[in-house]
Amino acid sequence: MTTLTLDYPREDTRTIVKAAFENTRGIKQYNDDGHRVIGKSGMGLASYGEQVTVEIPEDQAGEEQTMVTVTAEKEVSMNITANPDKYKSRFLQELESLRGRHIDSILDGMSETMDPKQSKEVSDSGELRDGSSSMGIVMVVMMALSILFMFVMMAAIMP
Repeated sequence: MTTLTLDYPREDTRTIVKAAFENTRGIKQYNDDGHRVIGKSGMGLASYGEQVTVEIPEDQAGEEQTMVTVTAEKEVSMNITANPDKYKSRFLQELESLRGRHIDSILDGMSETMDPKQSKEVSDSGELRDGSSSMGIVMVVMMALSILFMFVMMAAIMP
């Protein structure tokens, strides 16, 4: 868990966090529910996915500073190949590259380099990719292949 204090009002901080997710390599989607922004890497060949969560509490110490907490975790807890810290580190690097810049220059830079249709943001958290559902599909396929293998072996043994 990493806690940062950004010198921006809460709404500007949310915008900067979303801009950092847009620029973070490997993050496929993110969702802003008003209290936190969740970015997900999605499932790949070597992993069921990782999740980076940025908590932005409503209650802040002041109007011009916002404290955020960044955490990262595996989508599927038994996934030994997942590396959530890699995505957290990439996100924090992007956030640091935006830190200190005026919010208008950040928005202008994003509008120049990105078409709104290319945004990684999804409007509903239900639309975020979930590695655990993919794991279920993989398990069913593996069971079916195991049963098929058993029948093939039994047929080979039978005269």
